[in-house]
Amino acid sequence: MIRYLRQEEKRRTLPLWREAFYQDSEAFLEYYYREKTRDNRILAKVEEETGRIVSMVHRNPYRVQAGEMAWDIDYVVAAATTKDRQRQGLMRGLLTRMMEDMYGEEMGFCFLMPADVKIYEPFDFVTICEQPSLKLNPKGERELKAERLADDGRDKERAARWMDRWLMERYQVFARRTPEYVGRLLGELASEDGWMEFLTISHPVDQGKERGRDEIQGIRCWWGLGEKEQRMLLAGDVWTKPADRKPPLIMARIIHLKKFLTAIRLRPGSGKERCLSVRLKVEDRLCRDNEGTFLWVIDRETSRLFSWEDNMKVQVSLKITIAELTGWLFGRGTGLCGENPWMREIQVLDRIFLDEIV
Repeated sequence: MIRYLRQEEKRRTLPLWREAFYQDSEAFLEYYYREKTRDNRILAKVEEETGRIVSMVHRNPYRVQAGEMAWDIDYVVAAATTKDRQRQGLMRGLLTRMMEDMYGEEMGFCFLMPADVKIYEPFDFVTICEQPSLKLNPKGERELKAERLADDGRDKERAARWMDRWLMERYQVFARRTPEYVGRLLGELASEDGWMEFLTISHPVDQGKERGRDEIQGIRCWWGLGEKEQRMLLAGDVWTKPADRKPPLIMARIIHLKKFLTAIRLRPGSGKERCLSVRLKVEDRLCRDNEGTFLWVIDRETSRLFSWEDNMKVQVSLKITIAELTGWLFGRGTGLCGENPWMREIQVLDRIFLDEIV
């Protein structure tokens, strides 16, 4: 039986988590099942005879900015099947049911960090970005001062406000930062003996004041039960350089096509009065309501999808799979643009910052 677990049942997935993700510490698991399962949903395959949970996928909710839109989006984590029930189609059943439910909720898209991209490509997930991987450069190490956040409302509010503004200025797609988000992140870091710190710089003393003021230039997180590892770094280019490690990939999939397309616009340089009408033919084997032919009307302020009627007149036509469409609209479809030059008029969501771990 495939079903969502009741709140009191969620801890019954711990044996499967320990089997599949054996590298996670008990302290981290205690944090996760205390904090993240408060508002997530766990879809599971439960053996009717024994009640054993043999396959699961967790839907962890985030408030995500997508262009001008802010949506409730699920980050898909902890997809796992017991060793004795693998290669029996259980995960396919869970992911298919999950996407059907997401479509019914009009969720524009979902995202995940894959252990192996080949697991999710058959479900039309595509790689949309790498997780950011930065470290301080010599100037940053020399001039910035690190100050640990206190686990109080003032510092959480201060950190959330700075991060949200910093991300908004640079990216189109990112998880919105709130004091609650920061509080959860602090708990996650603490489960692995970690912390968050402001990176500040002191300005000269202002006239009439006794001392200078410290201005936030970045925020950094550390964790690790043994050797400490940098978990996150947000700071400007003047302070940073690429880190010497291969960053994890993030994959995504458009779920509710009509909802997702409301976040797309024509590029600013396309002309204020410009309006583009597209005969859009989409193939989607798993979310059947996305499949078919539509009229897509897009300008610099709106983007709308309509049912197709034979007498409709359009400027251009496009036949595309949902995977190709996801890749293009998240900035990974440059090859398609070569075949269809008009596609370059579309402002895709190619500035993406998704660095969540769980």
